[in-house]
Amino acid sequence: MRRLVTIVVFLLLWGGWFLGFPYYLRWIEGISFFSTLPDFTMVHFHLPWDLFRYCGAFLTQFYAYPVAGAAIQTAFPVLCSLCILLMIKRLFKDPEGLGWTAFIPLPIFVYILADDMYLDRSCMILTCLAGAALATYLLSLVIKGRIQAPEFLHGRWLGLALPVVAAGISLYLLYDGAVDRDYEEIGRLEYYGEQCRWAEILEEVTPRDAARNELKRKYALLALSETGKLSESALKYGLSGPEDFVFTDPKTIMTFNFNMLFYRSAGMVNPIVRMAYQQETLSHTGMNFFAARILADAYLDVKDYRMAKKYIDILSHSTCHRKWVKERMPELEAIRNAVPEYNQTGERFSMQTLEADMWAMVTRHPESRRYADYYLCGALAEKDGNRFYEAFRIIAPALYPDGTGIPKLYQEALCPIALQMKDIAEKQLIEEDVLESFIGFNELIGRGRPSEAKKRYSDTYWGYVFF
Repeated sequence: MRRLVTIVVFLLLWGGWFLGFPYYLRWIEGISFFSTLPDFTMVHFHLPWDLFRYCGAFLTQFYAYPVAGAAIQTAFPVLCSLCILLMIKRLFKDPEGLGWTAFIPLPIFVYILADDMYLDRSCMILTCLAGAALATYLLSLVIKGRIQAPEFLHGRWLGLALPVVAAGISLYLLYDGAVDRDYEEIGRLEYYGEQCRWAEILEEVTPRDAARNELKRKYALLALSETGKLSESALKYGLSGPEDFVFTDPKTIMTFNFNMLFYRSAGMVNPIVRMAYQQETLSHTGMNFFAARILADAYLDVKDYRMAKKYIDILSHSTCHRKWVKERMPELEAIRNAVPEYNQTGERFSMQTLEADMWAMVTRHPESRRYADYYLCGALAEKDGNRFYEAFRIIAPALYPDGTGIPKLYQEALCPIALQMKDIAEKQLIEEDVLESFIGFNELIGRGRPSEAKKRYSDTYWGYVFF
């Protein structure tokens, strides 16, 4: 019966982790790192207490599989309770009916260990309890006396109900704040971004979510860009300036991770490398799987065989990257004698403002709408019509050679300029219905009826600028 109760408790907690926090578990794997290379062991784990960190680093790499991650997260508090059960068996007379008491501290263990992202604290607590259980066993061999527990504590219903109740309380604590839900939500967006599942990001993040959460807003804007909808919906998702596209001063692992995904999607290797090295300094071991994978793929993209091989070799010495490494070996061999193709001007890995970087990419790739949209939408979000127009007239011939297909947002931004520059109207860059809407907007403002104008034209660029 005790085994059945333990299995039920384990399955309840496992289900709570697996169903509620699968992307948080994946995220833990991304920020962790483990290698069988001797220098990793010697540099990071040479002090006695570093053994807990080493064991934790070995285990967290399996969190790439949420099924395994949930099992490991569950195993620690359950094993802690079993250690207490072993002590009870050696300390009390007739301990068979007292097994339920070992599960009383279960919610405490779950709460303490829930946010232990590197598992070093979990390994230490479990080791201490296992040591206490061993000490109790040895002591019981010397001291023959046992504690007599009150008879009412041996109730059968207690042995069945209390462990399940303890598991229920543990789940409540888990979902009530023991794990920050932001980690699960942002971890899911990170995973979708890694897999280029941009439509799912837009399904996940509503304009209201984007308005309330800076990270979600950035993921939504990135997804809009990758799906070709940036000029269509950027303002609806809260774009107010170029700083909404990327973190100008990232300070946390999540913000660095986003920046790396952003620049990977933009095909800009230099900032990827710089961000990856900076992000790794925040990691427990000075390196992590997320950055290592990003760097390996980035160096493959620019055909830098030496650096790509370095990071692929590093990842090949972990336990869970065999398939990942095998998939990249043909590409690595194909660039063995290639000349690296770093797309740069000036010092390698240098970065400017996003505005300057995007304009540089526009000049190199005038046919790319992605870079043009970032630059133009950034200018419009800052309500800088002059900068928008100066860029648009340079960009338009390559992207819109026949003057058609211009996004509605850009047409709306051209309307006020068209009042002063007749060539815009003559080239027919603005569709008739857009121009009529602008005239209607101006008439309402001129009549002193801004509330009506706001109601009718709130989803236009003029509404954004005026209100």
